[in-house]
Amino acid sequence: MDASVPIFKQTLGPLGLDVPPMGETGFEALTAEYRARIQPGRGAVHISGMTTMAECRAALTAVREAGGSPAWVSWICDGDGESPTRVHMLAALFVAEGMGAAAFGLDCPENAAAQHMAELAQYAHIPLFQVREGVLLPYPYTPTRRDPDVIPCATGAAPCFVTRTVDVGEEIECGPDLLEDIIAAEDNPVGAVKIIIQEEDDIEIFAQHQYAVREALCLCSDVPELLEGALRVYQGRAFYDGTGGLERTVLDRLSRLYGLIVL
Repeated sequence: MDASVPIFKQTLGPLGLDVPPMGETGFEALTAEYRARIQPGRGAVHISGMTTMAECRAALTAVREAGGSPAWVSWICDGDGESPTRVHMLAALFVAEGMGAAAFGLDCPENAAAQHMAELAQYAHIPLFQVREGVLLPYPYTPTRRDPDVIPCATGAAPCFVTRTVDVGEEIECGPDLLEDIIAAEDNPVGAVKIIIQEEDDIEIFAQHQYAVREALCLCSDVPELLEGALRVYQGRAFYDGTGGLERTVLDRLSRLYGLIVL
C-alpha cells in the first residue's frame, strides 16, 4: 500500500500536555487546545512528532470535529519501537487507525527504521510513511492477510490481541475501589478486563483510573451516550462484547469515531 504525500498547510505538534495522572489537563480541554489551532478547509493535516497517546487522540478528535480533513499521524520512537513515554508503536498504530487517521508514520533512528516499519506493515490497513529530517517518505507495502479471529486492540501504551471468544471475566463497576478492582482483575487468568459504565459520574471515575488497565479492555453500557463518553476518554482502543444491548447503528458510529471493536 502506498500514497502520495500531500502538501500540508497545517501541522499539529506536541503541546507538552497530558491527562491525569501524568498531567493536569482533562481530555476535553486538551482537544479544545488542538481545535483552536485548526483552520477548517485548508486540506490535510500532519499530526507530527507525537509522543503521548492523549495528545495524539486529542489532535485526531480535534481534526475530525473541525471538519474532518485527512490526518497523517507521525510518532517519535526509539530503537525499541517505543515513544519517550513508553508507548509502543503498534499500540499507536491501532489507535490512530481506529480513529480514522489517513496514514501513519515513524520518526525513528535510521538503523531501526526497517525493522519497525516491517512490523507495522504486518498489521496496518492504511498507508505508512517514514519521517527523515522532516521529510515524509512513503513506505510501500502489501497489507497482510490476518486471521479474522485474532483482533488487535490496545491499552494506552501497549498492543494487545483478543479473539471473538475472549474471556472477559467479571464485570467491574466504576466505584471507589475501581483502581484496586482493575489490578485484581488483571491478576486473574482471563483475556480481558470488562468495565461497565452505568451513570455519568462513572466516566470521570474511569478516566482517572484507566491508566491502570494493562490488558485488553471491554467497555460496556446500555446507554449510548455513556459508552461514547468512556470511549472518548480512554487512551487505548477498546472492544464491545455485545452484552449491552445497543443497536448496531450506534455501535457502527462509535467504531468510526473511536475505533471501538465490536465482537
